[in-house]
Amino acid sequence: MEGDIRYSAEDVSAKMMRRARCLHAFRYSTNAGDNVRMLEQEKEELLAQHQHNLSHNIKSSRALSEFIGAFTNLNQLLSSWRWIALVEYVCLDQRGDDNNNGYNNDELPALPAKGLLDAGVMKLLKISSRGEQIEDSNALMESKIISETLKCDIFDSPMRRAAINACGWTKKYGVLRDLLEECESHGAFERSAALAIWHGDIGECVAALQRGAEEVRALVQDTSNHQSSHANHNLETYAETLNLIAMCVAGFNVTNCADGTMKSSPVWSNACESLLRRPDISETVKSPPSIGVPYLRAICTFLLNIGQVKGFNQTIYDDGLSLADRVAFACRFLSRTDLRAFLDTSLRKCLKTGNLEGLLITGLDKRGIGLLQSYVDRYSDVQSTALISCRVVLPTEWAAERRACTEWLDSYRMLLNNWQMWHSRAAFDVGRCDHLRRLKGGTFQSSGGRRGVSTKKQFQIENELSQSNFPPQLWARCNYCNSSLSLSKLRRQEGIANSWLSRQKPVLTCCPQCKKPLPRCSICLLSMGCLNPYMELQRERNQYPRGGMTMMGAGGMQGSMEDLSGLANIPFAEWFTWCMRCKHGGHAHHLVGWFTKHSTCAVSGCDCRCQFDGIEKLCRPGSSTNRD
Repeated sequence: MEGDIRYSAEDVSAKMMRRARCLHAFRYSTNAGDNVRMLEQEKEELLAQHQHNLSHNIKSSRALSEFIGAFTNLNQLLSSWRWIALVEYVCLDQRGDDNNNGYNNDELPALPAKGLLDAGVMKLLKISSRGEQIEDSNALMESKIISETLKCDIFDSPMRRAAINACGWTKKYGVLRDLLEECESHGAFERSAALAIWHGDIGECVAALQRGAEEVRALVQDTSNHQSSHANHNLETYAETLNLIAMCVAGFNVTNCADGTMKSSPVWSNACESLLRRPDISETVKSPPSIGVPYLRAICTFLLNIGQVKGFNQTIYDDGLSLADRVAFACRFLSRTDLRAFLDTSLRKCLKTGNLEGLLITGLDKRGIGLLQSYVDRYSDVQSTALISCRVVLPTEWAAERRACTEWLDSYRMLLNNWQMWHSRAAFDVGRCDHLRRLKGGTFQSSGGRRGVSTKKQFQIENELSQSNFPPQLWARCNYCNSSLSLSKLRRQEGIANSWLSRQKPVLTCCPQCKKPLPRCSICLLSMGCLNPYMELQRERNQYPRGGMTMMGAGGMQGSMEDLSGLANIPFAEWFTWCMRCKHGGHAHHLVGWFTKHSTCAVSGCDCRCQFDGIEKLCRPGSSTNRD
């Protein structure tokens, strides 16, 4: 049962199997939006399990260590998928869209990137990495202003705004309140208050903290009968802390000193420092990770250090804050030199620890692939690396990176096959190729359907990609004349489209070349059919006249791959298949019915166990109730 799963104690194999089997409402797959929602649900369940352990006095150091490790890894993975979903939506999903879900073209967040390859913050800022020289012709467009409320320098440029948008600080219609409401809808009142103060809106910061305190008090009233008095006391203390910080922020004020620096009053500074020493938000107290507490500390330390040299270092190097928020903060408050130093330091740390949040800095370029390798080396999570790396088409000259991505992809597919999770593996293959098809076509599927590409053009794109992505592995041949029964090969043979074929049915029971009967189904003993190449060619010409036939010639579709999606004349149940060991076969639906009651081949005298030879049954946890 899903409720019995202890996420913090799972090994990586059990975790990958659970996510692939879709025990949540959403499958961990190639859909970035579904992955974000699934990981958010998993995060809520992990926190609920931790609260349950605390309420039952399960407070061992081992349990706490397991929880912190699982929570940290899950939070980093969730942040990376949020960045992927945002970039793909802004760069691809809105391309050619006539209905942008409430956005007008002039109101869309600016992100001058074509996709995940070049959407890293360092590339958006045109900051060169070691060994690369990028001409920074837009550096002169940077401006520096002094905030009226914070009395500190704020840097601005089109590149910085693009980087801030990539970090998730996108504001619909440019209104800050919309961004704060999005945070508060997820219960992150502390982050909402921090974003407000970093944007110089003291009033919104105070209001967010007060709303958070009211939410905590309401939670105490709702759970007073279910939680211990100690837990309720902690919640009441936390609500009091939120109100105290709100009062402290409301009293913030800085003055000009004789030396030209900006300083806050000693009384206010002492009050703020005393708040930082409270047990519920103090850094010296060993406590499990929380989303809110680091942001409360960040609010106080940010206001305390305004006007000091390197005063913002304590904020940008606070690992309790998400890397996306710290990068956006640095883009707003740091000079270009300090910003580059911070990004370089953060990237080195991410590479060392295998933190996938670093993809925000690099994008999926060479350094991003190196970061994925570091993540695999540290956590052995080949599932996430395969799902992320398959979202881009790497340049052909990146031989080492392409080889690494192929190895992750093959390893994950082999892992699913070994677990006998055929449906999950097939869904992964279909989703991966569908994503690349939409990527190359310049449009993504949404609730409104496929957009930005006409039906004729979409047909051409899909057939081109199907030919390149799904090369045939073998063809059926006639037992008598040895002619291939592949539709594309039949249509290219000279004289095949003759008057005899034009008078036949769409599905033939004999070889189109020598007219001798095709093999019979071992169950029904009827001849297995093949498509009439003449009739199929006529059908395609009628369906896509003139311009729609640009990819077709007298011999049919270019290349050797058939368009299997258009074989409407033969239902899938009537396709023929055969055993690779004994070479006996028949109609697909007949063989399925046979092997539901028998274990050996249907041909008399053949004892081949066609369905089971070479396959060992694997007992999966919960397979009786949760089938793949």
